[in-house]
Amino acid sequence: MTDLLPVLSNHARRPLRRFLAIVAPVLCALWIVPTSGPAGAETGPGIRWIDVGQGSAALVIGQGGEAVMIDSGPPAGAEAIVHALARHNVQRVQLWVHTHHDADHLGGVARVVLGEDGLEDTHDDIEVATFWDRGLAALPETSAVTRYLALAGQRRQAVERGARWVSGGLEIEVVLDGLDRPASAGENARGIALCVRLAGTNLLAPGDLPAARVAEAAARCRPVDILWASHHGARDGLDAGALVALEHPPIVVITAGMDNIHCHPSRGTLALLSSAGITVLMTGAGGLDPRGACPSLAASLRPTHHIEGGDIWLALPG
Repeated sequence: MTDLLPVLSNHARRPLRRFLAIVAPVLCALWIVPTSGPAGAETGPGIRWIDVGQGSAALVIGQGGEAVMIDSGPPAGAEAIVHALARHNVQRVQLWVHTHHDADHLGGVARVVLGEDGLEDTHDDIEVATFWDRGLAALPETSAVTRYLALAGQRRQAVERGARWVSGGLEIEVVLDGLDRPASAGENARGIALCVRLAGTNLLAPGDLPAARVAEAAARCRPVDILWASHHGARDGLDAGALVALEHPPIVVITAGMDNIHCHPSRGTLALLSSAGITVLMTGAGGLDPRGACPSLAASLRPTHHIEGGDIWLALPG
């Protein structure tokens, strides 16, 4: 890895994309660090998709040590986020974005800010400078939303397409919002999509948007080097049209719980990505236990599919 990174850092985005396409099949061996490693083993820039079970959360570390969180998983996954922040010695999150208000993306934050000891107003509390979300129209009536709003207070901002946050070489842009979606469209479709630009790499984070909306977002984040699969790899989050709009990104990351009851990711999604030769990294997956309720995933797995069973840390050139 140490030999590859300087080479990677001298490439512009298009050559970087070609480079990623070449090295993607061996990324797990080179850049993926399991959660069980020593604390503080990874430094930025990079992206850590946190294994929160059935939900989504990621930590982005900038070249200057900036820390941005995207989503906060379900309440049960909060301890994993606390551990990830401690691993990177993060005590201040400059920006925390929630793509939408479902509890599996929003539920962990109230616990996380209490730090490792779980107590309020102690030395290890996590400071958050700013919260972004889609706004307060047609909110789900859940305890997770109530706790989030009480916590965020005056620090939260409702953002629309075009909103940008920049610090050093890290840029977060809202490339799609759900303001034109009716309440009847559902919470997933009303979410925001983010383009994260860091170290010459573009990550598209579309929350749980449907495939057609993912395609729209992709057009504003090109070239997409890494796709964080929508809706945990469910079939409604990616189709052939969206994959064309994405220009076949070299890497797709899926965050899903191990043996989750929703059977994410779908076999159809994995087949679509496999047919395009795209490397897929997964925190977990349903259908691995033959005794479970989900159809077996065994026949759908290919050499390009990697189930990490934990966090995924992708180091970027610094």
